[in-house]
Amino acid sequence: MHAAAALIRATIAELDSTQAALAEALIASQDRLLAVKALAQVNVRRVGSDGFLDVLLDQALALTGASQILLFDAGAVLASRGVVTDVDGHIEIVREVIAASPRGALVTTAGDRAIVGNLDPDDGGRRHIAFFRPAARPFSTTDLPLVEAISAALGVRLALAQLHRRELEQAVVEREHQLASALAQSAITVDPPRSPAVDLFARTVPASLTGGDFFVFGRADGVLWFAVGDVAGKGLPAAMLMTRAVAACRVAFLGHPSPSVPDVFARIEDELYAHLDDAGLFITLVVGAVEESSRTVSMVNAGHSPVVLVRDGYAAPVRSSVPPLGVLRGRVPEVCSVTLGVSDRLVVGTDGLVEQAGPDSELFGYDRFDELCRSSSRLTPAGIGAEVFATLADFASGTAASDDATLVVVASAEATR
Repeated sequence: MHAAAALIRATIAELDSTQAALAEALIASQDRLLAVKALAQVNVRRVGSDGFLDVLLDQALALTGASQILLFDAGAVLASRGVVTDVDGHIEIVREVIAASPRGALVTTAGDRAIVGNLDPDDGGRRHIAFFRPAARPFSTTDLPLVEAISAALGVRLALAQLHRRELEQAVVEREHQLASALAQSAITVDPPRSPAVDLFARTVPASLTGGDFFVFGRADGVLWFAVGDVAGKGLPAAMLMTRAVAACRVAFLGHPSPSVPDVFARIEDELYAHLDDAGLFITLVVGAVEESSRTVSMVNAGHSPVVLVRDGYAAPVRSSVPPLGVLRGRVPEVCSVTLGVSDRLVVGTDGLVEQAGPDSELFGYDRFDELCRSSSRLTPAGIGAEVFATLADFASGTAASDDATLVVVASAEATR
């Protein structure tokens, strides 16, 4: 009887001990789960701060009971937390594991003293993390789920931090583009000069922050100069070349008071050719001079379109006679000369007008543009400009412009009085 009672008491004590151990394990497990949750919920406002990564790794160090954590990016140590005597040895262990399995999941190595895992196996496998413990307290299979959860949480938070950095970098780039756009547009946002002989309209609408279209005017000794150009390409390189082209045109206009359009064109080409050749770009360009006493317009067209002369109810294109600037140097251009009558209109645009797409991806096209110039030819240059941009906006129906759009209209002043 006494033996049976003793056995029962021993069994109850063992059950109590087992229950206590289970309760302790459950509490520890719950604590770890809460700690992992806390790791995953590190204040997002700290993303990108100097101490953000240290906070994450310190929490992971405490959760896993590791003596050291190493974070690798493309095989190089990005961060290290904890204290250990053989850092170089640990680094070599991790690099051997990465070399053997660069995109592998958690790998236990070094006599179970280390666990190495890939933080982004679906994104090229650049970042790895390694947890080290002392030899007297190696990792066990029960530690793997916890390390896996911590690694996943770290991967998410690091991805958020990387995204935050990219957004900041993009914001800086966009700000620089805005400043560059303002500077570039300031080079051309000058009202056309007033002339007793001709009436002018000019407007450019960049498709993005920085554009390559431009127009330039100059006036000296009874000669009104104008140029309309389009730098191939977009963004900052096109904008920089555009501002240089504007400056080259203005210098050439001031240096040639007599209406020698080929000489002015040659001077502009000499100034820009080397820069265009280095950049691998070109500029389509129309250069013209209006003799105010006779209202005679002389033009050189270097690969530019659309250029339309509306006369007697017909819209006739002014063809190019030389390639764009930057393609072939030193070609002698033909000069197109016309004397503007009361009903004549010279319309010079850029390809962003004719290449505007509609909702069905159909382009506005040259035929529509020519007809629009013809049908609006009774209007003043400002009226033609308003009609062209309004018609294009209706045609686009909200479709974004793929290129800059520029328009210059020249007419006899008699027609607008």
